[in-house]
Amino acid sequence: MGRDGRLSEAGSRSRHPDQAPEHLGPGPVRTCVGCRARDLAARLVRVALADAAAEPSAVVIDTARRLPGRGAWLHPDPKCLDLAERRRAFARALRVPGPVDTRAVRERLEAPRPAQTPGTGPG
Repeated sequence: MGRDGRLSEAGSRSRHPDQAPEHLGPGPVRTCVGCRARDLAARLVRVALADAAAEPSAVVIDTARRLPGRGAWLHPDPKCLDLAERRRAFARALRVPGPVDTRAVRERLEAPRPAQTPGTGPG
């Protein structure tokens, strides 16, 4: 805090209040590489390189969020995956040269999710 009791310009306040992490709730905030929207990490999936030495580089969903190396965050929505592929965002975020194979991520995102029976879901 500054002398006058306010946060400095470099503090945690954002110039865009609608994008400030405070409105999202508690927890770490990440940016989706597809739509570029900021969201809670709990609402995004982490993708990482399957094998850094493989050519071409392939990304997989890191369900445990523990794979080594750089990761990128993505909404679990095929539309965000399409945007990320169109923008070549995975290669840039993961800092790999050349194209990135996203077939495993696409298969996982487009797979039908099992229906929840009442009373078994979160809540």
